[in-house]
Amino acid sequence: MTIRWLVRMRSTRRKAMVGEALETRFRVLLVDLDILMHMTNGRYLSVLDAARISYYARTGLWKQLRARGWSPVVTAQTITYHRSLTFPQSYRVRTRLLGTDAKNLYFEQIFHIGEVDYATAFVSVRLTSRSHGSVNPDEILALDAAFALPTDLPASVTSWSEFSRNPYSQNARESW
Repeated sequence: MTIRWLVRMRSTRRKAMVGEALETRFRVLLVDLDILMHMTNGRYLSVLDAARISYYARTGLWKQLRARGWSPVVTAQTITYHRSLTFPQSYRVRTRLLGTDAKNLYFEQIFHIGEVDYATAFVSVRLTSRSHGSVNPDEILALDAAFALPTDLPASVTSWSEFSRNPYSQNARESW
């Protein structure tokens, strides 16, 4: 998977706006398959990582994050599988930053071939700093990049985020 990340880091064709949906191409490899001969569920999560790295690179954020010693860390994710990906299918992952709250960035990532969706994921990412723990999203929004984020997160993402932070609270159970 590291090789995929390195390839994605170099594929920075055009600069894009943060918040724009960007596509990253992949192909199902033999090493991606499980015993049932379709892409294993764990591989989907690794591909999500590679697609987000590509997103950071194409929007110009990656160099700025690394220059400040910031690292993106997944705090929660959920994925729904609609169809199986099999060898040697070529597919794309559409990655879009939906917005931020007081602590995290929220991504929607969709695996698709043409107009057919194969899996949909929502990923919560927190940026951490070597020097002072979590990075406030306001610091991220102040970076030198073109941002086009919605003013509010979708209600479904807000509910999911609340639930993922504290799945045992009464409010989180009621929101689902």
